This record gives sequence, structure tokens and C-alpha cells, in this order.
Amino acid sequence: MTKPNILYLASALITDKDNRLLTVRKTASTYYMMAGGKIEKGESPEQTLIRELNEELNLTITSEDIILLGTHSTTAVNEPDTIVTAHIYHLIVSNTDLQPAAEIAEVKWLTKDTYKNTKLAHLLEEFSIPKWLDLQ
Repeated sequence: MTKPNILYLASALITDKDNRLLTVRKTASTYYMMAGGKIEKGESPEQTLIRELNEELNLTITSEDIILLGTHSTTAVNEPDTIVTAHIYHLIVSNTDLQPAAEIAEVKWLTKDTYKNTKLAHLLEEFSIPKWLDLQ
């Protein structure tokens, strides 16, 4: 049995004033996930998230805009034999007209009435959805 690869990520549970949840779908994937990405050597999780949100959504934030919700590890949906371990932050945005960039093919806002009809990545489904459902 091969040892799984481990990817370390920084991801954002992004909500708007109506508590809709932003998800993204990468070009070669059928799963919707949180925006964010791999932590590069020498980067903190916060630095990674700030860089990734700018690359993927042209969204400019600072560390004061985000709150760490926690970390979670699970099986990656797009890479075989891979575990993802993510630092997951909450970010509330006022601009909801976010356009996909870089490897992102689609941006999709979910509501508490519609999220069950979307194919969700494990990190989002296991960790972030329960946190989001608890937000008022």
C-alpha cells in the first residue's frame, strides 16, 4: 500500500451579507470547493490565502479581513492517494460580483436551500458546511 501524499492548503469560507456561501470549481473538476490553494514554501497560511484569493478571484484582502475557523484533513477529491490538510478561514465580502481567474472555471453562490444540490469537495462538505449552517 502506498503512502498518501499530503497537501497543505489555506482555504476560505466566503460569505456575503445574506450568508450565501461562495464556491469555486476548477477547470478540470466537477466538484465545487472553497477558494484557496496550496501553501508554498516560506508562506504562512494567511499569506497563502491572501495570494490565492487575489489570483483566483481578483479579490484583495488583508489578514485583518479573515478569521481562522480551524484546520481539517480529508481525502482530496481531484488527486488520487492524496490527503488535504487545510487551514480554513472565514471571510465576509461585500462585493459579490467575483469573476473566476487562474484555474477557476466557475464561481457559484450557494444558499442554505440550494447547497445540497451541488457536488461538494470533502473539505467543504465535512468541515465548512456545518460551520456555515451555524452562522446567523
